[in-house]
Amino acid sequence: MRLRGAAGLLGLGAALAGCAAVGNALRNPEVELEQVVVRDVGVRGGSLDLLVGVENPNAFDLRGTEVELGFDVEGSHVGDVRYADDFSVNSGGRTTLTLPLRFEWAGVGSALRTALSQGDIPYEMKGQIRLQTPWGAQSVPFTREGRVPLSRVGALPASTGR
Repeated sequence: MRLRGAAGLLGLGAALAGCAAVGNALRNPEVELEQVVVRDVGVRGGSLDLLVGVENPNAFDLRGTEVELGFDVEGSHVGDVRYADDFSVNSGGRTTLTLPLRFEWAGVGSALRTALSQGDIPYEMKGQIRLQTPWGAQSVPFTREGRVPLSRVGALPASTGR
């Protein structure tokens, strides 16, 4: 009877070690800013949509539960985003998230004003993405910087007839 118990413990230990090795095989998703869309600009500030691509280099699907990031333009902090909606990224696939960001002119100075008048915007974003993987919850930090296309959306109608 003791031999069977010992064999069971060895089997359990081997299974746990195997799971730990597979958990270390998680490859971090690539997070990239694809575009900034100006939604609204007023006297005090405005709103932007950050179109953020998430690419899954793994052989299994990922389920995202949250994205948090800080967004800077030319060294000025524009604002922070917390996106707490679930999203999924298929194995080897890519998805684009639209992250809304409100900003105040007082905090960003002329850096953002100058950038908004050009066709692209120099940025830096730092944050983390929270994922639910086959081995439990994971938090993956990321930092990206570069230049990204900037576009503007025309005024939307107050209501649509449906």
